[in-house]
Formats: sequence, structure tokens, C-alpha cells
Amino acid sequence: MDEEAIVCRGVSRRFGTRWAISGLDLSVPRGHVFGFLGPNGAGKTTMVRMLIGMLRPTTGSVRVLGRDPVAQGDEVRALCGVMLDNVGLYERLSAYQNLLFAARVARLSPKEQRQRVDEALRRVDLWERRYDRVSGFSKGMRQKLGLARALIHDPELLILDEPTAGLDPANIVRVRELLVSLAEESGRTIFLSTHLLDEAQRVCDRVAIIQQGRLLVVGEPNKLGTEGIPTVRLTLTGMEGGEEKALALPEGIELAPLGGREWRARMRDLADTESLVKALVHAGIGVRAVIPEAVSLEEEYLRLVGGNNP
Repeated sequence: MDEEAIVCRGVSRRFGTRWAISGLDLSVPRGHVFGFLGPNGAGKTTMVRMLIGMLRPTTGSVRVLGRDPVAQGDEVRALCGVMLDNVGLYERLSAYQNLLFAARVARLSPKEQRQRVDEALRRVDLWERRYDRVSGFSKGMRQKLGLARALIHDPELLILDEPTAGLDPANIVRVRELLVSLAEESGRTIFLSTHLLDEAQRVCDRVAIIQQGRLLVVGEPNKLGTEGIPTVRLTLTGMEGGEEKALALPEGIELAPLGGREWRARMRDLADTESLVKALVHAGIGVRAVIPEAVSLEEEYLRLVGGNNP
């Protein structure tokens, strides 16, 4: 069995003269919750559609669970649970009937069909509404039913495009907890395309950020772009006028203002903190506090992407 659930090599996709994805190399290990992040129009949905064989790459190769999604699309989709941004439910059928139809398409036995449908409805808190027509469902309820449908055949890989869109805060928390528990079951892999940075921070153990179709960085949410570079937050006096430009900082240390008396230092090793403090004191700067910290995903995202809204 391949160690990676998803492997992309030199993948590009063009629409007319516009490149939606350009030269993307990506590997998603099995058993991880992998976040795929980027501003609107960055190419996230295009990438999702290539993973399930709905779009053919213009150049490069895509492998999902060791298979080519274009040449072996039926096999890939049989092994994956997919939830796209447009959930695509049958409006005149009930929630139960929608899932039962999906279970039959997946060729489950009659006993498995009933068991899986009941289990999926309970997991997404739709059991009490199981016999209601989908036409009367809110957007959030449709999202939860779409997630239940993606789970119906117990897939190895879940590919989800904005699964919490339209949910209220309480249900967002429930879905997040569900995603984490699903990833822990039998090494299941989840590929999560989302613009919600807080969601990715809480759920994903690895993330990738793309912008204008190009991959910027891949890594753990708190270490994007830093390669694990230690970071400390400092409270300083005597630095309000930009005197940091005149400081002779030790090699490998970067100091950046956060506002007021707060500053952030990046360094090669936390042991360099002592050298930094000595340099500050030598320059007549008052050091009131030094606190090691992890940089949030939001901070790294904004540093890498700039002012674009996710």
C-alpha cells in the first residue's frame, strides 16, 4: 500500500488562457487531516475536481490511493467519500431516502444499507429529521446531509470542499470533532478544502496554502514558512521610535514590531534568546518579558498571501 493517499506531480490546469493550477507538487500522507487553503479563486475547487476525475490535468499527473482519477475514475470514486461545494441532493426525497439511494449505488447489502444510513444520520445529528424532505432543509442541514452521504460507504479517503459552510457555531464544532474522529478510525485520510483558517488550525495536522494556482508552502499549521524556526514574543521599552534599525542583532535573528511595546523575534534556536536579550540590554533597551510562542496559522497565512482575504 502506498504511504501517500494523494500524490500530484507537476500538475497544471488551464482554462483558455488562464492557469487555475500551475506546476503543483503535493503529497498527502495516509491517516492525516490535510487542509488545502487559499483565497477565493486560488484554484482549490479546481484541484478537488481533478482529484476525483471530473477534470483532466492540462499537464502533470495525479494519483489518488495509487490510481489515476481520469483513467480509473470509477475505482477512485468508489474508494473516496466526496462532498463538493454544491452538495447536489434530491430535493423531493427525504434525508433517509437520499442516503439509502447512495448506499444502493455503493452496492452495499440490504443489511449494510440500513445500518450505514442509520449510523450516518445519527453522526451528523439529523436522525430526528430523517423522514423530512430535503427541500425544507436549511443550508446547514444540507451540508450535514452531504457529509453523511460522503461517509455512507465507509471510504478510505474523504475529499471535502467547505464542509462547514452555512453551519452555526455549535454545529461547526460538532463537524470538526467528527472530522478528527474519522481521521483516527482505521487511518482514514481527509482532504479538506476550506477558507476558514480557524477551522484548519483546529482540525488539520498538515496544511498547504495556494495563491493564484501556485503552491506557496506545505507543513504543520504552526510552522508554515518557518521550518520550525523558534519564535519568541518580547515586551520592550525604548523601541517605540523604530530604533530596531540601529540594533546589532546576533546573526540569524529577525526582530519585527507587533504594535505598542510588543515585538516578535525569529531565530535558529531558542538558545539564541540569551544572545538577543544581551544585545538589547547592551543597546539600552528595556526587556520586560520574553515568552516563547507558536505563530498562528492566520499570521502565517497573511504573511505568505498578503492582504488577500481567504
